[in-house]
Amino acid sequence: VISYDWDTDPELREQGPDFYGYVPSNPRQRSLVFVTMVLFGGGMLMIRSLTIVLLGLLDMSWALAYIGLDLGLYLGMKMFNGDFWYWVPLGGN
Repeated sequence: VISYDWDTDPELREQGPDFYGYVPSNPRQRSLVFVTMVLFGGGMLMIRSLTIVLLGLLDMSWALAYIGLDLGLYLGMKMFNGDFWYWVPLGGN
């Protein structure tokens, strides 16, 4: 949704027309892109949830290993990209 908001911002489209603009200006086409993005996101969440459920039915340790690996990869990428501490409200500057 963030990329949708950024892509439909008129100022950003004017600043970088080569980068922004995958969402069409036509209202019907714009709605179609939004609906497909929501359905794709919902589908991905459903697939991940079903994966955890099926692994849990096999053995709970498999489900916990999947969750731990997924969370570990996410946090590892956050650290690798340098934005791990960005969202932690520790105070200071």
